[in-house]
Amino acid sequence: MSSPRNYTGDETSKVRSGIRRAGKYVRGLINRAYALPVVRHVRRLRRLRPLGNGRSYGTPVVRYFWSHYLQQHRQDIHGHCLEIGDMQTILGYGETAVTRADVIDVTAHSPQVTIVADLSRADHVPADTYDCFVNQFTMHVIYDVQAALYHSIRILKPGGVLLVNFSSVDYYFHKGLEMGTGQPMFLFWWFTPIQVENLLRRVGLSSDDFQLTVYGNLFTRVAYQINIPAEQLTRRELEYSDPGHPVLICVRVVKPIRWSAERPEYQDPWLPQSTPAQWNERFGHYA
Repeated sequence: MSSPRNYTGDETSKVRSGIRRAGKYVRGLINRAYALPVVRHVRRLRRLRPLGNGRSYGTPVVRYFWSHYLQQHRQDIHGHCLEIGDMQTILGYGETAVTRADVIDVTAHSPQVTIVADLSRADHVPADTYDCFVNQFTMHVIYDVQAALYHSIRILKPGGVLLVNFSSVDYYFHKGLEMGTGQPMFLFWWFTPIQVENLLRRVGLSSDDFQLTVYGNLFTRVAYQINIPAEQLTRRELEYSDPGHPVLICVRVVKPIRWSAERPEYQDPWLPQSTPAQWNERFGHYA
């Protein structure tokens, strides 16, 4: 059996150089293969705009996560309940446990709206009123989010439950978005879990008063923004949670019996002078 050969310094350098050239050649072949039209079509993530040009179809990933969360906490939706925009969620999940339903929004754009108020300026809405408030997909489009969270808790009865979500990623409508609710919406925030927990603590809550659940991973972040619906993802892709890549932060708050917090000093946003985009249910945010 022959003994292993000992390479000189020059020979070792040549071997390493050859390996680098081979690696560079292979990477070049891979890059050229990715550039082929057929491969680019298969590799659906390699694109500059969402699938279907943003056309709405299927269940958005964030809606799948929120539905799963509400299903777990549907027993909280009972008695006198409040929702933003319409009462579809509280009636759909609370069903006969809901004895009275109210809807809050900035204008009376629908017969369902019973309370006209900006949630971040809701001083005229009576305190200690609701058994449950479902505040969904709203906090990221409210500039004064601290005030909105304060009022969300203030209007609950002691022991009442706030079910609220905070988006970690979403479409950014740079000109604003008109959805027929009375005023255009602007996206002000993309939240992180530590940011949400700080918001909760600043309105007089302790860790005993809330539970925070984070949904999402790298692929579901990409899938949501590229417009791949939840129906086209596997259960593992949807259920795998990576705290480094949150998509949706869901919080259950139980208002303490002796809750007290000072109303935060109100903050008003600067808004661009632009013509907002018009929401289209078929074509979604990219209409």
